Amino acid sequence: QITNGTLDVKTLMKTWILHKGFPLVTVVRQGKNISVQQEKFLYHMETENWTSDASYLWHIPLTYITSSCNFMHCTNAYLLDQKSGM
Repeated sequence: QITNGTLDVKTLMKTWILHKGFPLVTVVRQGKNISVQQEKFLYHMETENWTSDASYLWHIPLTYITSSCNFMHCTNAYLLDQKSGM
């Protein structure tokens, strides 16, 4: 009800519950353009526990505010469900 059907919470939560570890999200700003990228965060890699980063994609809800904010509706939302986006 909270997402008004715009977000599949069950699918989103599966990526957080079934994957080991956490995503590292990198945000790059080039002028007015923003790009985001996710990868599996590894502090210490043990080869026997390593799996391909391609199999680890989280559904990451991101919120942001732009300079064109009118203070009435400031927050924008984006779902990062691929390796990179925006």
